[in-house]
Amino acid sequence: MKLKLLLIISLFVANTISSQELSFNIGTNFSQFNLKNPESYTNTDVQTGTGSFIEIGYLLPSKKEKLNYIFGLGINEFNALAGTSANSYRWNTKYLGLRTGFEYDFLDINKLQIVPLFGINFSTIIYGKQETNGVVYDIKSNKEFTGIKLIPYLGLKVKYKINELGYASLSYNHSTTFKPNLSYKEHLTIVTNQIVFGLQFNLTK
Repeated sequence: MKLKLLLIISLFVANTISSQELSFNIGTNFSQFNLKNPESYTNTDVQTGTGSFIEIGYLLPSKKEKLNYIFGLGINEFNALAGTSANSYRWNTKYLGLRTGFEYDFLDINKLQIVPLFGINFSTIIYGKQETNGVVYDIKSNKEFTGIKLIPYLGLKVKYKINELGYASLSYNHSTTFKPNLSYKEHLTIVTNQIVFGLQFNLTK
């Protein structure tokens, strides 16, 4: 009985693994800091900054045809700069995040796949610096940056089948980063446009 049960479990796991994917993703974030009622930055034009993105991801098919679960662990850099004739500011931050969401195999044309995606990223700051007129401050403990940030996103991915082992992909994602907190008025949200290059590998038996 134990042998039969073990055999059934082994076959189930093998069939499940064969339909899963492991991915490696790198990209660039174009981030805009929105400072709500910022006393220190009144009349200061905050400009878009760029940062890097790196992630390892895992795709698991759902019970519904063409719909897949996606999970990822990655690091996002959200940066920005601002300045006037009197003052200049620069922010450099890194966030460690766990991403969960869905991908839908919308269209399949020969070796190309068009895949809409959506989900949410749960992130926390691991590095943060603010440069003000040449003076650098550590902002990792500032209340605007600490805690868990929620990052809902929408995106579109184009996948190209290289061979039976996997795909190469190019994606665009749009997200807004915010921190849910009722104890004080939120001063900072981050709107990000993200370009991602990825490699997906089929996990076969």
